Amino acid sequence: MFLWRARVETFNPDDQVAWLKSWWKQYGKSLLAGVIIGLLLLAGLNYWKQSRTQRAETAALLYENMLSELQQGKAEALLASATRLMQDYSGTPYAGKAALLAARSRFDAGDLAGARQHLDWAVKHAEETAVQHSARVRLGRLMLEQGETDAALSLIAVKDQGGFDSEYEELRGDLLLAKGDRNGARQAYRHALDKLPRNSAYAPLLTLKLENLGPEAKP
Repeated sequence: MFLWRARVETFNPDDQVAWLKSWWKQYGKSLLAGVIIGLLLLAGLNYWKQSRTQRAETAALLYENMLSELQQGKAEALLASATRLMQDYSGTPYAGKAALLAARSRFDAGDLAGARQHLDWAVKHAEETAVQHSARVRLGRLMLEQGETDAALSLIAVKDQGGFDSEYEELRGDLLLAKGDRNGARQAYRHALDKLPRNSAYAPLLTLKLENLGPEAKP
């Protein structure tokens, strides 16, 4: 009881003010600097989020314009929009999709070299893995048409096929068949069939490819 009374009696407001002044003198600047830094970081994060959202919205609008340009047959405008998306908005999902549309436009115009450039860009830079795989398969087919079977086989030799297993295996079968490896092609087509979703409408075409190979050669 005496100790408690002594403590109360020896502590007064002046001591508290003095202690606060001493504490602020020692730690106040650091605390204030920390608060300012925290506010700046928060403001920077909010600005980054807002800027990213605005970029995504602008990229989406450009891509919608591309779809309209595709329907209207405005190839030059479409390619210009694709170039802008690929150069200025490469960090958005729409850049890879734009590259695919540009490749299609180039291919339809007979510009195979231009189509390959856009597909190669999508393989290397597209944000979405599905777009990367789609571009890789299309590029592989284009290389098949140009007789670059070995290079195409190397291109599609990826461990993670991202849900494009059937497409990769069918293309591998086409490439092996072009090289004269009928047994290898047969095996690839079978794998492609196995990877198809149940009741897929594409199954009859793969089955036809298998049947066209004839009986399997015996060793």
